[in-house]
Amino acid sequence: MAELAGGAPRSEQATIGDAFAWASHDPSWISKLILMGLIGLIPIVGAMQQIGWTLTALDNLRAGRHEVPPAAFRYASRGVWLFLAGLIYGLVVAVVFYGGFIAIVLGLPTHSAQQSGTGTGSTNQVSLLFFPLTFGWMGLFGLVFLASFVLVPLIIEFTDRTGFGGAFNFAGFLRAIQSSPKETLAAGGLALVSYFISGIGTYLCYVGLLFTAPYALTVLAGVLHWYETRVKPGTLPARTHAKG
Repeated sequence: MAELAGGAPRSEQATIGDAFAWASHDPSWISKLILMGLIGLIPIVGAMQQIGWTLTALDNLRAGRHEVPPAAFRYASRGVWLFLAGLIYGLVVAVVFYGGFIAIVLGLPTHSAQQSGTGTGSTNQVSLLFFPLTFGWMGLFGLVFLASFVLVPLIIEFTDRTGFGGAFNFAGFLRAIQSSPKETLAAGGLALVSYFISGIGTYLCYVGLLFTAPYALTVLAGVLHWYETRVKPGTLPARTHAKG
């Protein structure tokens, strides 16, 4: 069996459909998912456990086992670096998003005053401009946010393989996209699908999240495995970071 440059075995049988169905091959998959969903309700610790659990599921797939890891409090060390990287990215997103609104609010009165030469009538101009600019900013931010999902598989793979610094290896991300553009774009799109799957549970009074959120993580693990087995050799770094 051929080996990826990143150290994971290449499975020629891995398909996109496997990413959505592999968890169901485990007879206890539903109970494991629900228990892991309950663990995920714990602030901070629950998120680290779920991230480490997802990476452990990926390990199982790498080994050719369609086995959902048992729900337990033993995955935090595996998920801590990715969790911290997620916090930093989340902070950047929040600063950019709300910073845009602040810029609009602070910039409009100045713009209106410059246009009129005085403060008279500036209130009406602000009202006319505020909503178009606000919705325009939200739309632009939303498009950029959706497009950024192409980086999600890369951030996870690079962090899992090389440690915390891999989450910010933008030169490596660019090389991976150039090396296997179709596979990288497809993996990013599938990661976005798993994100939407996770949110489906909100339509069932949020109780459904106990299942849909961890199921989406198994889909993400399947997507990562599919990605690993389809990219060109050398696209992903070798696994130099020891598992937690």
